[in-house]
Parts: sequence; C-alpha cells; structure tokens
Amino acid sequence: MNYLALCDKLLKETGLSDQGVSSVIGQSGLNKKAVDWINRAWVEIQNLSDWEFLWQYNTFNTVVNQQDYDPVINLALSPSLDKWIPNSVRITENNLTGYLSYTPWSEWVRANFSTGKPTSFTIRPDNKMSFNTLPNAVYTISFDYYRTPQQLSQNTDELLLAEQFHDAVLYKAILYVAAEQDAPELYQDAQSQLNIRLSAMGTSALPTITLAERPVA
Repeated sequence: MNYLALCDKLLKETGLSDQGVSSVIGQSGLNKKAVDWINRAWVEIQNLSDWEFLWQYNTFNTVVNQQDYDPVINLALSPSLDKWIPNSVRITENNLTGYLSYTPWSEWVRANFSTGKPTSFTIRPDNKMSFNTLPNAVYTISFDYYRTPQQLSQNTDELLLAEQFHDAVLYKAILYVAAEQDAPELYQDAQSQLNIRLSAMGTSALPTITLAERPVA
C-alpha cells in the first residue's frame, strides 16, 4: 500500500470517515490527523530497530590532510545517514582493500596529527568520522550505514517495508486513534495485532549476527 492507501484504510477501518480520503495533501480535520498519524506511525516503527530495509552503502575519497568527514557537508549522502556501521568501514589503495579498526570516541586519542595512511577511525559525538592520521594521499573509503527514517509526503510514496508488513503501520496508527477516542478495546486489539507483525518483522528484517574473519588493512 502506498501512503494514500494507508490513510484511506485507516479512516475507513476506524470509522473516522466512510468516504476515506482522496489525497494526503491539503487536508484538514480528521483527514489531516489520519495523514499525520500514518507518517508518524511509520517513522516510529523505523526508529525501533536497525532494520535491514534501512541499510545503505556508500563510498568517498579522502582529502589529503583532512582528518574529519561530516556525512552531510563532506559526503552529501542521499538518503542521509542516521547511524554508521563501524565494523563495515574499508579502505582501498591500489586496488587492495582492508578493514579499518574502530575505536569508540571515549577511548580515542584526540591529539593525533601524524600524517599517513589511516588504519583506524572513530565516530565523534557530532557524527563525523575521524581518522587516526591526516591522510597523505587519496584513499577510497567504503562503508555501510543506516539511513534516516523515510518520511511520507506524497500520495504515491511507497514504504521501504515489504508489502506483507504494511499493516504494522496501520495498527500503529490505530493506537493513536484509540488513544484520542478513549477506546481501550480498540487500543488493546491494535496493540496485539501490532505486536504480531513486529515480531514477524523482527524475524524477517533484522540482520543476522555472524562472526567472520576479516582482512587486515
């Protein structure tokens, strides 16, 4: 279901409107609430876990003597970055690729201004990646990340989520309807249905943890 179809279904199934809604744009009253509730429900579900459907891959080239890289200013990622995946960061030089080691910011030696090929990195509190050296050449950095939650705005916007789980967004939105209408039975039923779908999503759309040896940079 696209954004419009979810909003239309929410209005009809909760009895808020027998007519449904013809567009997500320019609405008011209950129709506007339904439009907002669906988008809010989808964003909140995305924020629950590091879902596989939020995974992204990208690369960038280092700049000589530049130690810190901002995902917005320097990398211009689209979709934008919400969370780095530290154990995925690779460095390539002359067609040879290896992994960079990750050090948490709390353990990082911050006053390191040596020049050379980076061998490790940290993620700063401002979400910038910082290398342990000032790069002495142009290196290609590859990495995985989780994108910021998808925001719905147009009638035809499709969820990143697989079709069989779209009802999770619907039942999450029904919780908002039930809370506003003070309808505990509706709330309990929606919560039960939502839990079933979130459990199935966890099995299908959360990454499987594996331990594997990695090449050294």
